[in-house]
Amino acid sequence: MADESKTPGETPPVTSTQPGALPAGNQPVQIQIPIDVSKMSSVYCNFFRLSLSSSTEEVLMDIGMHTGIMPGPNAVEPIHLSHRIVLNPFVAKRLMESLRQIVARHEQAFGVLELDPQRRLRGRP
Repeated sequence: MADESKTPGETPPVTSTQPGALPAGNQPVQIQIPIDVSKMSSVYCNFFRLSLSSSTEEVLMDIGMHTGIMPGPNAVEPIHLSHRIVLNPFVAKRLMESLRQIVARHEQAFGVLELDPQRRLRGRP
């Protein structure tokens, strides 16, 4: 396989069918796009906020972390947003579908993910 020659930390190339790239036989052309992960960093996120930009050509996703710590009575710790991801609606839809598939596989293997924290606590044995 092609993956056998890759170095540690290297992601194998993505094979993609490019729309509109049809040779004489009208068959889609397969191209391989290398992915460089050498400068990639990871960020933990347990909070996100989505919005359309003012131009409606981009979807903005702000991500960050909320510790859930209440510093005092009637006080709420702010959520610290650290990154903004800007997507066009087509990429946002592909992301949505990919996430839907990943969650469906997880739930099939491990059971339904309950989003309501109160129900999650009551559901534990």
